[in-house]
Amino acid sequence: MIFSDKRALSPVISGIILLAVTVTVAMMATTWLGSMTFSFMSIDELNLVNCQWAEDGSYADITIRNFGTSKITLNSVKINNNPATSTTFVSGNEIINGGEEAILRVFYDYSTSTKYRFSVATLKSNNFFIISTSPPDSSITFKMEWGTAAVTDEFTEIVLQNSYVNPVIVCTPKYDSGNPRTVRISDVENDSFSVRVQNPSGTSCPSTQINYMVIEEGVWTTPIKVEAFRYSTNTVGRKNSWNYDHKEYQQTYTGNIVVLHQVMSYNDPSWITTFVSRYSSQNSPPNSGDVGFRIALNGAEATNSHSEETVSYIIFEQGFGELSEIKFDVKRTLDSVSGYQDSPPYNTNFSQNFDNPPQVVLANHQEVDGGDGGWSVVHSINLSRVGLLIDEDQENDSERKHTSETCGFIAFQQVGSFP
Repeated sequence: MIFSDKRALSPVISGIILLAVTVTVAMMATTWLGSMTFSFMSIDELNLVNCQWAEDGSYADITIRNFGTSKITLNSVKINNNPATSTTFVSGNEIINGGEEAILRVFYDYSTSTKYRFSVATLKSNNFFIISTSPPDSSITFKMEWGTAAVTDEFTEIVLQNSYVNPVIVCTPKYDSGNPRTVRISDVENDSFSVRVQNPSGTSCPSTQINYMVIEEGVWTTPIKVEAFRYSTNTVGRKNSWNYDHKEYQQTYTGNIVVLHQVMSYNDPSWITTFVSRYSSQNSPPNSGDVGFRIALNGAEATNSHSEETVSYIIFEQGFGELSEIKFDVKRTLDSVSGYQDSPPYNTNFSQNFDNPPQVVLANHQEVDGGDGGWSVVHSINLSRVGLLIDEDQENDSERKHTSETCGFIAFQQVGSFP
């Protein structure tokens, strides 16, 4: 047989071979573990703990802290993956000892009110980053105003108290009867704009109170934490097809936020409105823990396309206080605001202790739970609460019922402005 000439290894030789294999494997394991330990020990214990901007936005001071025990050598810095124009150390130098920090001044061709990612690399090729938004144009100051007007489906001019460089405008209708209607804006100037209410089916609208707010475009932390922007889009979300754009926050927020939104142009006279929702879901409100949120034109059941329009959005943190000695309250509702033909109003208590019923309330839905689409309406206001509802178009059916939505609002004690 083919195997008849083979001889078995003696027990002694087999033992020697087994011992050799065991020693070799042990040495390989030791070498591998040593390599692992070396790689682990090479991780730098570093944090970028602060970014302080120059008032004119010409540079940013990055505070870099070594929270370990070994010294760390810095190698390079990039801004949005681009090299810095130049750098200098305000304190310390490129070698940071354990438990110490350095402040690195970074020069670059920064734009105003823009988010930047600063990435610092060490000599061991570890990268650390911090994200910060550059200050607004120093020649542009924070301005804001809020008021009411009675309008029909014919445009009415609103003359503003302030003059703005880039005004960002949002509006909300207030009604408890009549046909469905939203607010459209046109002819935006530095100190005025025109406004009307519009029915999705084109039928005549009765005189309607609209509440409006105007803010200078930019990122602001004082006298109130807010950001206000506008952009152009023809992205339309509608029943069964909620297309959207993504927008990122330009500053950090905590807790609940409220995003007010509006179609701010009249390029296409056919009916349209807007919607927002969470960055990753149409069924949840914008979340301060995300990088941003969804926003787009809202065709509901009335349309699936529209010409490009300017869309505005204003973001507040939930809270209350005073502005120009006028009390205000920013709040998100529960997921409890339902339709015009359900049982409105759907009330939310104020957190602010108003002296009189607020004169100005702006509100928007913060998600799209109802598949048909819709928009927020202020139904009623008293000293302790605001009543809201969701209304719908009647293009495909006459009903105006709607599943519950989460809304957000800002209420002002009276008409006013800042400064």
